[in-house]
Amino acid sequence: MSEKESGKRKGIWLNNSVIVVGGGSAGFLAALTVKSQMPRFNVTVVHSSDIPIIGVGEGTTVSMPTFLHGHIGVDPKRFHREVKPTYKRGIRFLWGPREQFFYTFTFQLDRFLEGMPRPNGFYAFEDFEYGDLSGALAAHEKGFVKGANGFPRVGIDLAYHVENVPFVDFLSRYAQEIGIDVRDEKILSVEHDESGVTGLMLASGETITGDLYVDCSGFESLLLGKTLGEPLESFCSSLFCDRALIGGWDRGLDEPIPAYTTAETMDSGWAWQIEHDDLVNRGYVYCSDFISDEEADAEFRRKNPKLGETRVVNFASGARRRTWVKNVVALGNAAGFVEPLEATALALICEHAAKLVHCLGDSYFEVEEKSKEYYNQFCHRGWEGVRRFLALHYKFNTRLDTDFWKTCQNETDLAGAKEIVEYYRECGPSVLWGEAVVGLNDPFSWEGYLIMMVGQKVPFRRHSEPSAAEMEVWRQHLSDISIAAKGGMTMREGLDMIRSDEWRWKPNFYSGASRW
Repeated sequence: MSEKESGKRKGIWLNNSVIVVGGGSAGFLAALTVKSQMPRFNVTVVHSSDIPIIGVGEGTTVSMPTFLHGHIGVDPKRFHREVKPTYKRGIRFLWGPREQFFYTFTFQLDRFLEGMPRPNGFYAFEDFEYGDLSGALAAHEKGFVKGANGFPRVGIDLAYHVENVPFVDFLSRYAQEIGIDVRDEKILSVEHDESGVTGLMLASGETITGDLYVDCSGFESLLLGKTLGEPLESFCSSLFCDRALIGGWDRGLDEPIPAYTTAETMDSGWAWQIEHDDLVNRGYVYCSDFISDEEADAEFRRKNPKLGETRVVNFASGARRRTWVKNVVALGNAAGFVEPLEATALALICEHAAKLVHCLGDSYFEVEEKSKEYYNQFCHRGWEGVRRFLALHYKFNTRLDTDFWKTCQNETDLAGAKEIVEYYRECGPSVLWGEAVVGLNDPFSWEGYLIMMVGQKVPFRRHSEPSAAEMEVWRQHLSDISIAAKGGMTMREGLDMIRSDEWRWKPNFYSGASRW
């Protein structure tokens, strides 16, 4: 990448060479995004197999299937055959005063039932376990609605659970098939000057150079953080946890596969559970100020007697205000990190990689400083949006009365969510200004905030109570959806059909839904 002056105009020129540092999910997704959308570019991924993959089983959001299959061209049939993802209808929260509630990818509360004067959120304070079909299917341990032809109905309201190692291995193979140069080598040093990175010296003795360097080196942030010195801005005033204890166990052949990720309140944090074909992935995210590693392991094992070996990962929640500096763009953990409470990691990688490609194409590869500035603002809003949404989870979780959770209730900085909570407390689950308050482009939308506030029974000022007739309509709605869900197919039944030779994906099924 070179710079040139034209009067007062400063342009950064990209010729045809992109080097991606790091070979995890972030690195390969970044490389595939660039190569699939700009095939003339020479894209190289440099990674070392001696560096273990930090990632574990991963939950995703509904953007992942459309991104993989609709945007970068991964054949869904092949993906199911080689990676064996399971489907995810949402998150089961063992959180707040309710026994449980489901955060799904369709609308439960931000909608009106026919003839009702107020949206569903006003009636859901009592119960909304069967607020939509996805939640009801999950509650009844079903994965799919059964179609008239006996096959499962698959829509774009489903996300994936993927095991990280087979997922990354698949992305690596696919990258090489479409012409990406994947090099398994250690980087010994990074050469740089005032214009940015000028080369990477490899253990083989070779120095490779590119126009644009994409830093996907994980927490090390080799290029953006370590070399260019871009600082990490901490989210510790909102998100207190700093460690994760990771383990799991084998799933029995006869055990059902739930269609959801579980997020369970623990004494000093929370635990995830991600469901795969033959494996259950479990992790405890906690704050080391309130519990030691040994105490966390003991609590974790009491809850999960099947747990095998565990490992501890230390992390710092935060993000770099600028993720594009000079000729370096960082994605994934090299750019920032928040705990996986809403499975946003892969979604942010895809979102930011796609926006990077749009910036390159829109500028005809002469990327102006203003374009980089707005890219950085876009990415920073994404990180801050996740921060404020996760802060809401901690501030109002009253399930346990431990020191950790009392501190969360008293001290969590809601950051940008403060105004959202104030609106909700005054107006309740109203849909009138919800989208305006959260922002039209917020990935969680007003619906997501409603699920977490109503789910945790955050109180609001009631102007009047729903009538008995209205509550009867609401309860009938829940009952009807529950009955419909009971007739669904289990996850195993549906996956067996989807992976069979008889299953056919409709042409352009995902590309028609792609928003990228």
